[in-house]
Amino acid sequence: MDLDVAPGVRLRVVVEGQGEPVVLLHGHSLDLTVFDDLVPALVDAGFRVVRYDQRGHGRSSSPPGGYRWGDHAADLRVVLEKLDAVPAHVVGLSKGGGIALEAALRFSSLVRSLVLVGPLVPDYPLPGEFWAFFKRLAQAIREKGVKHAAQELWLSHPLLRSAWENPKSREKLETIVFNFPAGEYLATEKDAPDRDWKLTERLQDISCPVLVIRGEHDIPEFHQMAEFVANKLPQAHLETVPQSGHLVPLEQPDRLTALLLRFFESVRIRHSSL
Repeated sequence: MDLDVAPGVRLRVVVEGQGEPVVLLHGHSLDLTVFDDLVPALVDAGFRVVRYDQRGHGRSSSPPGGYRWGDHAADLRVVLEKLDAVPAHVVGLSKGGGIALEAALRFSSLVRSLVLVGPLVPDYPLPGEFWAFFKRLAQAIREKGVKHAAQELWLSHPLLRSAWENPKSREKLETIVFNFPAGEYLATEKDAPDRDWKLTERLQDISCPVLVIRGEHDIPEFHQMAEFVANKLPQAHLETVPQSGHLVPLEQPDRLTALLLRFFESVRIRHSSL
């Protein structure tokens, strides 16, 4: 289905199963299909699984502006409210983890629990060379198109390399990335700041249960961010998935699913004892 979430913004949404809602938020340049291998087990376990392509991704709209953390968090709020899926277990991969954190601070009533998989943490001080790569990627996309930029730069980047080099996930990853509409890179409007606070300074305000997951072979910056949020969040627990890089849902879907189901059960037990 398609849902209108803001003026000029329509999101592709897929809902499967019945029960407690779980929403899966993909990462940068990806789409909802990155979670394909997780959904059957979650549905079988009695969850209602919600996935959508974020603005500027997949089959959703690519507006000329509106790509701030707050815009993505607001989209999540509208999706969950329109689907009567509140509160939800919110699972975010990479940038999706940042959106989950933003939503937990702005709209805490939406969130039953958080699972942050290799989270990109808003306002975390990453080194200049990290962001310099994405400036080069943006330039390549604008000058030569997404497929060329993906082949020359993005698929071989350490964040994607292990999934790209894995025969089991390579074809799916290529399909997703080659069809990335690059909305944010091609935006024609500059977004003004929409908050005067830093998320990194407010993590202690998130009180729901949190599971932080990182791939064993993820890059150092993402290991550091996973440890940072796990240490700062009051109810957080950190798990490391062996034999996986950054894209755990593609590289180790069964191990990730097992961690999710165990965590959701612990949240259920905690709630029933209150």
